[in-house]
Amino acid sequence: MDYIYLILGIILLLFGGNQLVKSGSSIAEHFNIPPFIVGVTIVSMGTSAPELFVSLNAVLAGAPDIAIGNVVGSNIANIGLVLALTAVIINIPVNKSTIRFDYPVLLIASIVFAVFMSDLIINRLEGFIMLLLMAIYLMLIIKMNYKKKTETKTKIVEVTTSEKRQKNPWISVLLVLVSCGGLLLGSNILVEGAGNIAKGLGVSERIISITVIAFGTSIPELATSIIAAFKKQIEIGLGNIIGSNIFNILVIAGISSLVTPLQVNPSTMNFDIYFLLGFVVLTGLFFLPLRKPQITRWKGFVYLLAYFGYYVVLFYN
Repeated sequence: MDYIYLILGIILLLFGGNQLVKSGSSIAEHFNIPPFIVGVTIVSMGTSAPELFVSLNAVLAGAPDIAIGNVVGSNIANIGLVLALTAVIINIPVNKSTIRFDYPVLLIASIVFAVFMSDLIINRLEGFIMLLLMAIYLMLIIKMNYKKKTETKTKIVEVTTSEKRQKNPWISVLLVLVSCGGLLLGSNILVEGAGNIAKGLGVSERIISITVIAFGTSIPELATSIIAAFKKQIEIGLGNIIGSNIFNILVIAGISSLVTPLQVNPSTMNFDIYFLLGFVVLTGLFFLPLRKPQITRWKGFVYLLAYFGYYVVLFYN
């Protein structure tokens, strides 16, 4: 039965990811919002919903290892696997605003997360600080997008009435909600099946959370980004990955630690967090050269090599 859950979960995730990209693109076009902004907000929050529910359930069940391991493992998988496979499919051009604004936010969030973990507990005050940082980040995104729209008002392409009717924004919003529901259900089914299989093999809670559960909750990002790459909506794919990682740290870890202070496994602090920071720093290096920044296929293969290397070291550590 657990293997049936795996297959059913993947089907739901693929369907949800496809619909999320289509609806997100439609919303961006209708409201004149840059696709990257949609990716870093609507799509990234939607695909991060499984991580949020898994972490909250883990906290309420008294399993902090799963809550933190899920965040760390998902962020590693988002870069080392999701971004890597997207880059292997198609070279990803990097918007300069990503380098100047969104990437620094991800780097700062990752460092703050590591600092808060250093005493092996993330308390409620630290959780509140992370949520406050997320609120500031979202306000800055909205402000920057509003300024951009104001400066380019005269360049807006006219859309006919018939075209507007064909792309009703409220239908797109509804489809976003439905697709997020599909992603959430699919992830829960997949994680339950994979988790049961892993437990049957006698794997520890930390290893389950940072591998099986983290991979399972990252599949929405994987499905969404790969589908976006095939549809050549690559700005949504990159925005989805960066936004999801920021959301995972500042919101999921923030909310979870507000519910109850999170005890950090020493192995997570002494080993896993360094790989997470390493992947974030590597991403910054891969944005070079700044004159024409892009994540090329060879960089995608380097990500994959580092990702599977992490798993080898993890299991033999």
